[in-house]
Amino acid sequence: MEGQKKPFEEKRKYARLKASVEVKYTVIGKPGTIGAFSKNVSASGLCLAVEEQLSAETPLQLEIKVPDLKDPIRALGRVVWQKRFESAGDEPRVYFDTGIEFTGISDFDRFNINRYVTERIERR
Repeated sequence: MEGQKKPFEEKRKYARLKASVEVKYTVIGKPGTIGAFSKNVSASGLCLAVEEQLSAETPLQLEIKVPDLKDPIRALGRVVWQKRFESAGDEPRVYFDTGIEFTGISDFDRFNINRYVTERIERR
């Protein structure tokens, strides 16, 4: 029918969990590592709140500290999107929600992230 919206179709391959996980990232080709926390995480990527504006396709080296795992997960990723926001409070600061897609991650590490996400979702 004309004028009707199509129903929303989920395109994600993996479940996504709203979770704050510690992440360190480095923009490939630039010195310095920056600490951040995720807003959500899945086996295909994550969303970070960061203080710097990054353009789409920016390549990143990631170190993700998943609870319950002894060692951090190391992965490569790329920025897919960014959205600016200001923190609340007396002295608001500018941050950027940053969507990151994994471009290089071992099957074992992807499995561990997916297990972490699905176990937390099932507990709810």
